[in-house]
Amino acid sequence: MKTHLTRRAVLLISIIGLFTGCERNDHADTAAPSGSTVSIVSVSPVIGTPLRTGERVKLAVGVSYHLSADSGTLALVVQAADNSAISQNFEVINRGSGQMILEAEFQVPNTKAIQIFTPLSGQGQSATSTVDSRAFKVVSN
Repeated sequence: MKTHLTRRAVLLISIIGLFTGCERNDHADTAAPSGSTVSIVSVSPVIGTPLRTGERVKLAVGVSYHLSADSGTLALVVQAADNSAISQNFEVINRGSGQMILEAEFQVPNTKAIQIFTPLSGQGQSATSTVDSRAFKVVSN
């Protein structure tokens, strides 16, 4: 179980590096700047609703955040149970607190589950561990 979570964390950090467009920085912290937080406050479709293989889903995730850096990114990452990327979206945000809706549209692959992540990172960070997540069960037609 711990190895599975470690692989997921490494994949997530790699995906975040793609969003920020930053070069690797071995001295960067993995947490967003001190005092920064992110929390999923709503999800549509509602968590607990099983998704069906092959169906088209429009995902809307309400996120509350506080960023203590001057600017950064707030992302939505959608992954299958094998950690493969399904969809992604991000917004550039400025210092302070706020709420926003991040959206992604995708066709549900043949998988057992879909996990969504909302990582928050400060500008110049190549990775972050400041993230919230939720999961959907996937059922076959």
